[in-house]
Amino acid sequence: MGAPTKIGIIGMGHVGAHVANAILYQGLAAEIYCVDSIESKVACEVNDLQDAMPFYPRQARVYNCHENYEELLGCDVIVNAAGHVAQAAGNRDGELFCTAEETKKWAPRIKGYKGVIVTIANPCDVVATMVWKLAELEPRQVVGSGTALDSARFRHALWDATGYNPNSITSWMIGEHGASQFAAWSHVSFGATPLAELEKSDPKHFSFDKDAIEEAARMGGYVTYAGKQCTEYSVANAATELVKAVVQDSKLITPAGTLLEDVYGESGHYSSIPCVIGKDGVEATFPLELSADEQEKFHASCKHIQDNLEKVRCW
Repeated sequence: MGAPTKIGIIGMGHVGAHVANAILYQGLAAEIYCVDSIESKVACEVNDLQDAMPFYPRQARVYNCHENYEELLGCDVIVNAAGHVAQAAGNRDGELFCTAEETKKWAPRIKGYKGVIVTIANPCDVVATMVWKLAELEPRQVVGSGTALDSARFRHALWDATGYNPNSITSWMIGEHGASQFAAWSHVSFGATPLAELEKSDPKHFSFDKDAIEEAARMGGYVTYAGKQCTEYSVANAATELVKAVVQDSKLITPAGTLLEDVYGESGHYSSIPCVIGKDGVEATFPLELSADEQEKFHASCKHIQDNLEKVRCW
């Protein structure tokens, strides 16, 4: 029998607590180590999760680590959910400075970490780049949740437009997890049939407003935020899917944030492209063959990430 799976979570707010619940509900961990700057918050979340333990499929221990980040060094996976969502209410970059300060606080304290970090905190691509730099990790060890979530929102919008099961739709948002992301329409398919073919053979079902669908994917989080001032279920499950891919070494292919190394001529920072996620983190990338228009959008998206990085650069 192998060693028990240990997962750390930084930030026990709306998203971090839902990640913990999703991980326990799927039986992915034997031990969860919870960190939050507000000790009373992490204490009550840990107690609530332990109270729920009889209802999970696998028994686990949940620990209150408060701000003892070094206790996470023994974890197989660390999820970074430290953020202040209210500051992004009117601007996707609204959390830039506060999450940068949070990252400066904890990332240098886990130098030498051997596992994988899944980072959710926004702006996701900036924070992922900072974690890689400040914790001095291998690029593959840091996985940004990135447009894994936005791609699910894209499938939701296409499901609404066509009625077809979202699990039968391949549709990926690429680039920044933010306002500059874009839909890779040239690679959308239903089953194994490209959308471009279906638009010709079945225009009744497949002639829809692409701009409106893309905007629904890009702005879906704000629909949720408008009613409850946070997003929880979708982002937590997107992160948990990445955790599961690492824990189970499933070689999941999904858009996720990874270090760009001469991807369409872009390098040096994180952004979302199709990645293979397994026990070592990002194990391979499958960059798409983009149209000229899509490549132009990718460069614009990278420029936005780079501009934000310059505002918080500390290395």
